[in-house]
Amino acid sequence: MKALRTKICTYAIALLTSICFATPSSAGSSDFSGIWIAGHAELNVVAIDGTHSETTDTHETDAGTVGGFAPTAGYEVGFNIPIGPVFFVTVGYADGGGDSEKIADFRDQKNVADVSLHAKDPTWYYIAPSISIFDNSAVYVKFGQAEAKLKAIGDVTGSPNNIDGDMWGIGTTSIADNGLFFKTEAGAIQYEQFVVTGIGGNATSTVEGNPLVGYGHVAIGYKF
Repeated sequence: MKALRTKICTYAIALLTSICFATPSSAGSSDFSGIWIAGHAELNVVAIDGTHSETTDTHETDAGTVGGFAPTAGYEVGFNIPIGPVFFVTVGYADGGGDSEKIADFRDQKNVADVSLHAKDPTWYYIAPSISIFDNSAVYVKFGQAEAKLKAIGDVTGSPNNIDGDMWGIGTTSIADNGLFFKTEAGAIQYEQFVVTGIGGNATSTVEGNPLVGYGHVAIGYKF
């Protein structure tokens, strides 16, 4: 996973550098300078690589990948800081909404107990180095931290821990003269491990996993 992140960051930096050298003289970071607020929607594709361990008379362990789709919608706020004629940095916070979205289903090893894993209240803190390529358009790469609350529903006695992780993405933004702007973005979040115990009421039945989330993101907002 570190190798994948390194490749993505390398490609993103190379893209920004090439755009910088091709930037026309009409570009300006001052067009984006200031505080902003936006509403956003995302489609998240979740893949969880994990294990299910259960101790009875013998120790049994299964490994595999589960996942699902989780749409979210919420708001984000931030500010853009010009650091040159075409460069600016965005510092932002995003809230994915409080609704609980199912991200995985799993059963105990006897294929009896049904348990679903839900995520809610996702949040992101990030910075996004950006390059203005025209007076009203820019491209950026995003790096940040993500957090989410987890809940297990079904035949289970334990509660999963909340998770956080690293996020990275690349996107474009366009702004009108009246301050309205539109952003599109694609990226990924690698979350830390979660643990759920008590599957099927068995205290020794444990599910562990590392969620990887790929997302597509659109936002409409206003820069003051």
